[in-house]
Amino acid sequence: MQASLLTAVKVSFHPRVGVTYDLNDHVMSYATIAKGYRSGGFNVFAPDGYSKTFDLESLYSYEIGIKGVSINNTLTWDMALYYMDISDMQVDVYIDAANVIKTNAAEATSMGVELSLDYQVTSHLNLFAGFSYNNTEFDKYNDGQTDYSGKKTTFSPEYNYSLGALYRATSGYYASADLSGYGDMYLDTNNKYKRPAYELVNAKIGYEADNFDIYLYAKNLFDKNYDIEGHYEGVYSYYNPPREVGLSVTYRF
Repeated sequence: MQASLLTAVKVSFHPRVGVTYDLNDHVMSYATIAKGYRSGGFNVFAPDGYSKTFDLESLYSYEIGIKGVSINNTLTWDMALYYMDISDMQVDVYIDAANVIKTNAAEATSMGVELSLDYQVTSHLNLFAGFSYNNTEFDKYNDGQTDYSGKKTTFSPEYNYSLGALYRATSGYYASADLSGYGDMYLDTNNKYKRPAYELVNAKIGYEADNFDIYLYAKNLFDKNYDIEGHYEGVYSYYNPPREVGLSVTYRF
């Protein structure tokens, strides 16, 4: 066990540097470079012949962006472009129906764009929206049987977006609703199984006071079903949370 522990635990340095530049009083640009990581770990139930540990995953991330606010401060917006170079990517390996382990077997790149808007229509009404597009794929990954180079990585939606509104009255009553959408997402490295795009609606209505909040909420308001059954030759299934309606109370001392 001591040898396994030493292979799984490593010390790594992860710096981040960035610069900003004000284009004018209402628009700011920036650029960052950072090194990130995902910790290694253990394959506790790995069968004989498979590694009991997997190593740290690391990446270099490059991002440029711009942020702005309107002259009257009612509209704020931002846009960012990013690129990630990923090494020793952690991937799931399906050994059989009862065993899924992680291994470091891939290099990948991820690139995309993110946009967001926030508009204060009145002192009581706020509208917001966001959109992101992502393309993440294996640059190099061969498990000895199949070459997955050029395939999409798993659990990475192609896009997601959100639209919403929030109304907050002077008296303390408020209501909000939002629509969130998610693009196609592959579930396996061979890109055979995927979850199709879907949308969810959430809503909330309540009252805010100085020392307490109370609200009625609904998640997945229209009870959208986005289950996936039969992944990996019918063995694995992914079930989504059904509609949830509840009452929440928060008290501040």
